[in-house]
Amino acid sequence: MSRRSALSESAVLPGITAIILCGGRATRLGGIEKPMADLGGKSLLAHVIARLEPQVDSIVLSVGRNCPQYAGFGYPVVVDDEPDQGPLAGIVSALAVVDTPWTLTTPADTPFLPSNLVHALAPSCREHGAAVVSAGGHRQNLAMLLDERQVTALAEFYRTGGRAVHRWLVARGVEEVAFPEDGFLNINTPDDLALARLELDRRPND
Repeated sequence: MSRRSALSESAVLPGITAIILCGGRATRLGGIEKPMADLGGKSLLAHVIARLEPQVDSIVLSVGRNCPQYAGFGYPVVVDDEPDQGPLAGIVSALAVVDTPWTLTTPADTPFLPSNLVHALAPSCREHGAAVVSAGGHRQNLAMLLDERQVTALAEFYRTGGRAVHRWLVARGVEEVAFPEDGFLNINTPDDLALARLELDRRPND
């Protein structure tokens, strides 16, 4: 599996929908609705949306349970067809309302997504139909860009019993694109949230 620098190439793909995955249980944060956690006066989800809006054509919110707060963001909200089956269930459920040639997926707990996320993933997608983020040497399994053919393959993987996205990525040989680690800080614990607040203070324009 090869890797390429996120800064070496950029391209624009017409017709991209971002699926933001909001379905985690957040047990290490006391079971709160994690995407609504406050970071500098805005929810984590609001930060993610603000970073994605300039890069994609549409956004879909994939949620594990009904929560009226999601409707306030003005984007389609899709509840998992099969609850408690992990993030892949959320992706597949949300695909029912995606009608663009390209699909970007990302968790709702990564508030510092890079502004060149799509541009950096696009060259690999043009060549192979799929690309996944690697940040700090670690593959970010839920941050990927797929064409329609790869989306169909992912949905079929789920339909036939697959649940672990990383297994599908490895089996398909999806290329990793390297990014700086600080763009993919995941908020899973109170310490992570405290670190994100410090990071936000360090980024006065964010």
